[in-house]
Amino acid sequence: MKIDNKKLSAALADKDFDEAQITKLLEESKTRDVPLHELIESKHLFSDEVLGKMIAKVTGFPYINLSDVEIQSEVLELIPENIALKQGIVTFEIEEKSGKVKVATADPYDLEMINDIQKKTGREVEVFYTTKQSIKNIIGKYNQELRHIFMSLLPSKLKAGEEGVKTEGMEEEVPIIKIFDTILLHAYRQHASDVHIEAYRDNTIVRYRVDGVLHQVVAYPKIIHEALVTRCKILAGLRIDETRATQDGRIALTLDGDNLALRVSILPTHFGEKIVMRLLVDIQESVSLQKSGLNDEDYQKIINNSSKPYGMLLVTGPTGSGKTTTLYSIIKLLNSKEINISTIEDPIEYGIEGINQVQVNQATDLTFANGLRALLRQDPDSILVGEIRDRETAQIAIESSMTGHMVFSTLHANSASVGIPRLVEMGIEPFLLIAALNCLVAQRLVRKLCSKCLESQSMSVETLNMIYHEKKVGETTKKVINEFMKEEGQESADTLEEFTFYKSNGCKSCAFTGYKGRTGIYEVMELNAPLKKAIIEGKSANEVEAIAVEGGMTLMLDDGIKKALSGITSLEEIIRVIKS
Repeated sequence: MKIDNKKLSAALADKDFDEAQITKLLEESKTRDVPLHELIESKHLFSDEVLGKMIAKVTGFPYINLSDVEIQSEVLELIPENIALKQGIVTFEIEEKSGKVKVATADPYDLEMINDIQKKTGREVEVFYTTKQSIKNIIGKYNQELRHIFMSLLPSKLKAGEEGVKTEGMEEEVPIIKIFDTILLHAYRQHASDVHIEAYRDNTIVRYRVDGVLHQVVAYPKIIHEALVTRCKILAGLRIDETRATQDGRIALTLDGDNLALRVSILPTHFGEKIVMRLLVDIQESVSLQKSGLNDEDYQKIINNSSKPYGMLLVTGPTGSGKTTTLYSIIKLLNSKEINISTIEDPIEYGIEGINQVQVNQATDLTFANGLRALLRQDPDSILVGEIRDRETAQIAIESSMTGHMVFSTLHANSASVGIPRLVEMGIEPFLLIAALNCLVAQRLVRKLCSKCLESQSMSVETLNMIYHEKKVGETTKKVINEFMKEEGQESADTLEEFTFYKSNGCKSCAFTGYKGRTGIYEVMELNAPLKKAIIEGKSANEVEAIAVEGGMTLMLDDGIKKALSGITSLEEIIRVIKS
């Protein structure tokens, strides 16, 4: 699609872009031979909806966000799914009076395609502009019943599930390649982060993790399990004859025109090998640090400490809390031609242009510790260590941060303050910690409430105490509510008996879960003089945390409560994730 750069530049100026910024974008567009609107989209300078409205205004077509529309299946299916995705066009409404077909497209100037739809439907077509992402999001609605899709791929005898049916030799009739590909395709379309294929006594269960919660998709007959595992091993380059040991691999593939990778883990269990695949989309599509859920103050703390010439920044949290994504977002911001950034990872989750990334390889003795030693001889400015797992890696990372390098890494700890005793347990002396460590970040991911079915609900202090099972947390909640209401210029919480939170009852837009998407809750602990003194004196994690809070640190719980008060998430979700 061709868009007039002058009109688009004017639209950018309306969004408070100065002349220098616009000129830089135009020059980059010309150098890379990429249309200006595609360059803006790839840089995530605006939200999808803001960009869509801006381009629609420039092109002169009305804008439509397909997520806001309830589309009847018979209308959606006027255009086959494969054509809709390939051509970037969706039919979303038929006007009752005129019979006119409304279509949303990412290329409203494609007159040939519009004419084809008019001929096929015999109706006049009204064209709306929408973004490519909006179309991708709606594609999954072509197939609401995933179980029906998956089961339809099986031979009729297996689908029927009749007793006494002989299944010997039937494996050859099962289209394993198509089944496996379909599992991955719909996982991607459902925005799943992980795919589980699990073996049980009588069947094989497929589950997707969406927004941090596992959902069962289909239960297949057990007869196809071994073939699914074999297919996965072949694609991941693993040994198909090894069934008693764990194996890890990686699959690179293209789904719906997008390049992505799958991190594969295979584990022997009682009834057969279990597959877990983590979907890793392009880092360019991942959430930026600015949009991750950090408040302005914590965001600035991270930027300030990341930009220092030396020191260490650690991100803590359990598996799946978004630690690695946060580190990638930071080094993306730091990445430039003037500095040398190197990483040692296990595995490399995202490839980033301009950064030297090294994969841990136990077979060649390329461990985190050995890899980190090698990187120090590569004249690095900043180093990312995938994870600090042992004393040796911790020691080298600390020494590196004290000799003119900025070191980023992750650590398994429940909070920022607990990261201190974790490192001490690994054998790091407190005096070295306070000399090397700039900042500790702790985080969790929480589900966001669906905006389509959002409604307010009132909670009393007594209810809050009952929910938390601990009175002091209810009092903490009241304190945070008071601060929040003061910031909003509202009545003091001390005079109120009930407080307003939010919930979503569930609708088609969120698949009746009440939640759609995820955001982060954080605590950012900068090492100031009182904290360094407490660490040297061997204070406990609780005492260190209290000093940090006194110095201005916002706890994850408090950050979560503020997001619940703002209607971003629910109080129940905060409790579920933090488990206070």
